[in-house]
Amino acid sequence: MVITDARKIKLFTIGYPDNTETNQLLNYFIQNGINIDGVIFAKSQIKRDWKRLIKKIHMRGFSPALKRICENLIVRKKQISKLCHQNIDKLFFVEEINSEEVRDILISKKVELLILTTVYIIKPIIIDIDGLTILNAHTGWLPKYRGLDCNLKALRDGHQLGLSVHKVAKKIDAGEIYLRESFQIDSDGDILKQMDEKELQLSGKLFAEAVNLMSRNMLKPIAQDEPLGKYEPPLTKQQRNEILRDIKGR
Repeated sequence: MVITDARKIKLFTIGYPDNTETNQLLNYFIQNGINIDGVIFAKSQIKRDWKRLIKKIHMRGFSPALKRICENLIVRKKQISKLCHQNIDKLFFVEEINSEEVRDILISKKVELLILTTVYIIKPIIIDIDGLTILNAHTGWLPKYRGLDCNLKALRDGHQLGLSVHKVAKKIDAGEIYLRESFQIDSDGDILKQMDEKELQLSGKLFAEAVNLMSRNMLKPIAQDEPLGKYEPPLTKQQRNEILRDIKGR
Protein backbone atom coordinates (compact mmCIF):
# COMPACT_ATOMS: atom_id res chain seq x y z
CA MET A 1 0.00 0.00 0.00
CA VAL A 2 1.45 3.34 -1.08
CA ILE A 3 0.19 6.39 0.78
CA THR A 4 0.73 9.69 -1.04
CA ASP A 5 0.12 13.27 0.09
CA ALA A 6 -0.20 12.02 3.63
CA ARG A 7 1.13 13.00 7.02
CA LYS A 8 2.83 10.62 9.40
CA ILE A 9 0.50 9.29 12.11
CA LYS A 10 1.83 8.17 15.48
CA LEU A 11 0.36 4.66 15.50
CA PHE A 12 0.40 2.08 18.28
CA THR A 13 -1.34 -1.29 18.55
CA ILE A 14 -2.47 -3.01 21.72
CA GLY A 15 -3.31 -6.64 22.46
CA TYR A 16 -1.93 -10.01 23.56
CA PRO A 17 1.57 -11.26 22.60
CA ASP A 18 0.36 -14.83 21.91
CA ASN A 19 -2.69 -14.32 19.74
CA THR A 20 -3.47 -15.42 16.18
CA GLU A 21 -5.28 -12.18 15.32
CA THR A 22 -2.41 -10.07 16.67
CA ASN A 23 0.10 -12.05 14.62
CA GLN A 24 -1.82 -11.79 11.37
CA LEU A 25 -2.72 -8.12 11.75
CA LEU A 26 0.83 -7.05 12.58
CA ASN A 27 2.07 -9.07 9.61
CA TYR A 28 -0.50 -7.45 7.34
CA PHE A 29 0.42 -3.93 8.45
CA ILE A 30 4.15 -4.50 7.97
CA GLN A 31 3.73 -6.18 4.59
CA ASN A 32 1.56 -3.30 3.38
CA GLY A 33 3.91 -0.55 4.44
CA ILE A 34 2.01 0.69 7.48
CA ASN A 35 4.53 1.99 10.00
CA ILE A 36 3.81 0.89 13.57
CA ASP A 37 5.55 3.14 16.08
CA GLY A 38 4.92 0.94 19.09
CA VAL A 39 3.13 -2.09 20.46
CA ILE A 40 1.63 -2.54 23.92
CA PHE A 41 1.16 -6.10 25.16
CA ALA A 42 -0.61 -7.35 28.25
CA LYS A 43 1.72 -9.55 30.31
CA SER A 44 0.70 -13.14 30.88
CA GLN A 45 -1.32 -13.62 34.07
CA ILE A 46 -2.70 -16.95 35.30
CA LYS A 47 -6.15 -15.56 36.14
CA ARG A 48 -6.53 -13.70 32.85
CA ASP A 49 -5.12 -16.57 30.76
CA TRP A 50 -7.52 -18.98 32.47
CA LYS A 51 -10.46 -16.71 31.57
CA ARG A 52 -9.28 -16.62 27.96
CA LEU A 53 -9.13 -20.43 27.88
CA ILE A 54 -12.63 -20.74 29.36
CA LYS A 55 -13.92 -18.25 26.81
CA LYS A 56 -12.39 -20.19 23.91
CA ILE A 57 -13.78 -23.47 25.25
CA HIS A 58 -17.20 -21.83 25.50
CA MET A 59 -16.94 -20.65 21.89
CA ARG A 60 -15.23 -23.59 20.19
CA GLY A 61 -15.42 -26.61 22.45
CA PHE A 62 -12.63 -28.18 24.51
CA SER A 63 -10.43 -29.83 21.86
CA PRO A 64 -10.38 -26.94 19.32
CA ALA A 65 -9.81 -24.42 22.12
CA LEU A 66 -6.93 -26.43 23.61
CA LYS A 67 -5.35 -26.83 20.17
CA ARG A 68 -5.55 -23.09 19.52
CA ILE A 69 -4.16 -22.20 22.94
CA CYS A 70 -1.20 -24.53 22.38
CA GLU A 71 -0.57 -23.07 18.92
CA ASN A 72 -0.67 -19.55 20.35
CA LEU A 73 1.71 -20.29 23.21
CA ILE A 74 4.19 -22.32 21.18
CA VAL A 75 3.99 -20.87 17.67
CA ARG A 76 2.28 -17.46 17.70
CA LYS A 77 4.20 -16.06 20.66
CA LYS A 78 7.51 -16.86 18.95
CA GLN A 79 6.31 -15.44 15.62
CA ILE A 80 5.02 -12.24 17.20
CA SER A 81 8.21 -11.75 19.22
CA LYS A 82 10.39 -12.11 16.11
CA LEU A 83 8.11 -9.86 14.07
CA CYS A 84 8.15 -7.08 16.65
CA HIS A 85 11.88 -7.14 17.33
CA GLN A 86 12.62 -6.97 13.60
CA ASN A 87 10.14 -4.28 12.64
CA ILE A 88 8.94 -2.24 15.62
CA ASP A 89 11.04 0.15 17.69
CA LYS A 90 9.03 0.36 20.90
CA LEU A 91 7.59 -2.62 22.81
CA PHE A 92 5.82 -2.26 26.13
CA PHE A 93 4.68 -5.10 28.39
CA VAL A 94 2.15 -3.99 30.98
CA GLU A 95 0.27 -5.60 33.84
CA GLU A 96 -3.09 -4.13 32.85
CA ILE A 97 -4.36 -2.54 29.66
CA ASN A 98 -6.74 -0.16 31.43
CA SER A 99 -4.16 1.45 33.69
CA GLU A 100 -2.30 4.65 34.44
CA GLU A 101 0.79 2.92 33.06
CA VAL A 102 -0.76 2.55 29.60
CA ARG A 103 -2.28 6.03 29.76
CA ASP A 104 1.14 7.50 30.54
CA ILE A 105 2.74 5.60 27.64
CA LEU A 106 0.17 6.80 25.13
CA ILE A 107 0.36 10.41 26.31
CA SER A 108 4.16 10.56 26.58
CA LYS A 109 4.60 9.04 23.10
CA LYS A 110 1.93 11.38 21.68
CA VAL A 111 0.03 8.50 20.12
CA GLU A 112 -2.74 9.61 17.74
CA LEU A 113 -4.13 6.25 16.68
CA LEU A 114 -4.43 3.09 18.78
CA ILE A 115 -5.55 -0.10 17.04
CA LEU A 116 -6.90 -3.08 18.97
CA THR A 117 -5.46 -6.32 17.63
CA THR A 118 -7.45 -8.46 20.06
CA VAL A 119 -10.91 -8.23 21.60
CA TYR A 120 -10.59 -6.17 24.76
CA ILE A 121 -12.91 -3.83 26.64
CA ILE A 122 -11.21 -0.43 26.77
CA LYS A 123 -12.24 1.78 29.66
CA PRO A 124 -12.51 5.58 30.08
CA ILE A 125 -9.00 5.89 31.55
CA ILE A 126 -7.75 5.24 27.99
CA ILE A 127 -10.75 6.38 25.92
CA ASP A 128 -10.66 9.87 27.46
CA ILE A 129 -7.10 10.68 26.37
CA ASP A 130 -7.21 13.93 24.39
CA GLY A 131 -6.29 13.59 20.73
CA LEU A 132 -6.37 9.77 20.74
CA THR A 133 -8.53 7.77 18.34
CA ILE A 134 -9.00 4.10 19.22
CA LEU A 135 -10.16 1.73 16.47
CA ASN A 136 -11.65 -1.72 16.77
CA ALA A 137 -12.53 -4.22 14.03
CA HIS A 138 -15.92 -5.54 15.12
CA THR A 139 -16.83 -8.94 13.71
CA GLY A 140 -20.36 -8.01 12.76
CA TRP A 141 -22.45 -5.44 10.91
CA LEU A 142 -22.78 -2.33 13.05
CA PRO A 143 -24.88 -0.72 14.34
CA LYS A 144 -27.34 -3.63 14.19
CA TYR A 145 -25.24 -6.39 15.77
CA ARG A 146 -23.29 -5.57 18.93
CA GLY A 147 -21.38 -7.81 21.32
CA LEU A 148 -19.91 -11.23 20.60
CA ASP A 149 -20.93 -13.91 18.06
CA CYS A 150 -22.49 -11.24 15.85
CA ASN A 151 -21.96 -12.97 12.53
CA LEU A 152 -23.43 -16.19 13.86
CA LYS A 153 -26.43 -14.19 15.07
CA ALA A 154 -26.69 -12.63 11.60
CA LEU A 155 -26.70 -16.14 10.09
CA ARG A 156 -29.43 -17.09 12.54
CA ASP A 157 -31.52 -14.10 11.47
CA GLY A 158 -30.87 -14.40 7.73
CA HIS A 159 -28.95 -11.10 7.61
CA GLN A 160 -25.66 -10.20 5.97
CA LEU A 161 -22.31 -11.07 7.52
CA GLY A 162 -19.78 -8.32 7.86
CA LEU A 163 -16.97 -6.52 9.60
CA SER A 164 -17.10 -2.95 10.89
CA VAL A 165 -14.22 -0.68 11.88
CA HIS A 166 -15.46 1.74 14.52
CA LYS A 167 -14.22 4.19 17.10
CA VAL A 168 -14.07 2.74 20.59
CA ALA A 169 -16.49 4.54 22.90
CA LYS A 170 -17.63 4.11 26.48
CA LYS A 171 -20.75 2.27 25.31
CA ILE A 172 -19.71 -1.08 23.85
CA ASP A 173 -19.77 -1.24 20.02
CA ALA A 174 -21.58 2.09 19.88
CA GLY A 175 -18.84 4.42 18.63
CA GLU A 176 -18.76 6.10 15.24
CA ILE A 177 -18.55 3.63 12.34
CA TYR A 178 -15.89 4.46 9.75
CA LEU A 179 -15.76 1.46 7.43
CA ARG A 180 -17.86 -1.64 6.81
CA GLU A 181 -17.75 -4.53 4.40
CA SER A 182 -19.98 -7.56 4.02
CA PHE A 183 -18.89 -11.06 3.04
CA GLN A 184 -20.38 -14.41 2.17
CA ILE A 185 -19.56 -17.99 3.10
CA ASP A 186 -20.26 -21.41 1.66
CA SER A 187 -22.75 -23.10 3.96
CA ASP A 188 -21.50 -26.50 2.80
CA GLY A 189 -18.00 -25.82 4.11
CA ASP A 190 -16.56 -25.25 7.57
CA ILE A 191 -18.61 -22.23 8.59
CA LEU A 192 -16.57 -21.16 11.63
CA LYS A 193 -13.27 -21.51 9.79
CA GLN A 194 -14.54 -19.47 6.85
CA MET A 195 -15.84 -16.77 9.14
CA ASP A 196 -12.54 -16.59 11.04
CA GLU A 197 -10.55 -16.29 7.81
CA LYS A 198 -12.77 -13.67 6.20
CA GLU A 199 -13.02 -11.60 9.39
CA LEU A 200 -9.23 -11.53 9.71
CA GLN A 201 -8.74 -10.64 6.04
CA LEU A 202 -11.20 -7.78 6.29
CA SER A 203 -9.74 -6.58 9.61
CA GLY A 204 -6.35 -6.05 8.00
CA LYS A 205 -7.78 -4.50 4.86
CA LEU A 206 -10.13 -2.06 6.61
CA PHE A 207 -7.64 -1.11 9.33
CA ALA A 208 -5.10 -0.30 6.60
CA GLU A 209 -7.69 1.76 4.76
CA ALA A 210 -8.54 3.60 7.98
CA VAL A 211 -4.88 4.48 8.59
CA ASN A 212 -4.58 5.71 5.01
CA LEU A 213 -7.68 7.86 5.33
CA MET A 214 -6.67 9.27 8.72
CA SER A 215 -3.23 10.21 7.39
CA ARG A 216 -5.01 12.39 4.80
CA ASN A 217 -7.56 13.75 7.30
CA MET A 218 -10.29 11.88 5.42
CA LEU A 219 -11.42 9.35 8.05
CA LYS A 220 -15.07 10.27 8.51
CA PRO A 221 -17.99 8.46 10.17
CA ILE A 222 -20.55 6.76 7.96
CA ALA A 223 -23.84 8.65 8.08
CA GLN A 224 -26.28 6.44 9.97
CA ASP A 225 -30.00 5.99 9.45
CA GLU A 226 -29.95 2.59 11.15
CA PRO A 227 -30.86 2.36 14.84
CA LEU A 228 -28.33 1.11 17.36
CA GLY A 229 -28.93 -2.57 17.97
CA LYS A 230 -29.45 -4.14 21.35
CA TYR A 231 -26.35 -5.46 23.09
CA GLU A 232 -26.89 -9.21 23.35
CA PRO A 233 -24.99 -11.70 25.52
CA PRO A 234 -22.73 -14.26 23.80
CA LEU A 235 -24.38 -17.37 22.41
CA THR A 236 -24.22 -20.51 24.48
CA LYS A 237 -22.48 -23.54 23.02
CA GLN A 238 -25.89 -25.13 22.45
CA GLN A 239 -27.18 -22.05 20.62
CA ARG A 240 -24.07 -21.93 18.42
CA ASN A 241 -24.45 -25.59 17.50
CA GLU A 242 -28.16 -25.14 16.75
CA ILE A 243 -27.40 -22.25 14.39
CA LEU A 244 -24.72 -24.24 12.59
CA ARG A 245 -27.02 -27.27 12.24
CA ASP A 246 -29.80 -25.07 10.94
CA ILE A 247 -27.52 -23.46 8.32
CA LYS A 248 -26.32 -26.87 7.16
CA GLY A 249 -29.92 -28.04 6.89
CA ARG A 250 -31.16 -25.15 4.73
